[in-house]
Amino acid sequence: MKSFKYLIILFFLVECGYTPVYQSVKTSKLKLDNINYSGDTKISRLILNNLQGFKDGNSNNIFDAYYISEKKEEIVSKDKKGNPSSYKIQIEVNLELISKNNDKKFSKKFAKETTYNSIDNNFELNKYKKKLEKNLTSQILRDMNNFFDIVGNDR
Repeated sequence: MKSFKYLIILFFLVECGYTPVYQSVKTSKLKLDNINYSGDTKISRLILNNLQGFKDGNSNNIFDAYYISEKKEEIVSKDKKGNPSSYKIQIEVNLELISKNNDKKFSKKFAKETTYNSIDNNFELNKYKKKLEKNLTSQILRDMNNFFDIVGNDR
């Protein structure tokens, strides 16, 4: 019975037009040659892993990419004892694309933020914080992919 449920779920995923989030990489009209980054190491590596797919493109629109990632965390509120009860996390990525064909420059700042409540267990709190960072970075990557589509169509 369990395998039947999985078969039905698979059937609906195939039939509903599901496509991976970053499939736009394969159809992009731009190619990245050099990718340089600085800032928060974990976030920069997540972004770099996504941008590697743009290096294999066969477009004549070739760009060098430079980006700086930054993570900001702050306490939003405290309880009666003065302990943090909620936090805000913000991730910013400043991206610059420089065309190798005609020296055009495109710059854009991507930023996402969220607030979350504190958890008494520090291990669980850190695990939850890492999950939020990955989710925010994924949202930024979707925005970056849309930006690449726009830049790739710019002549």
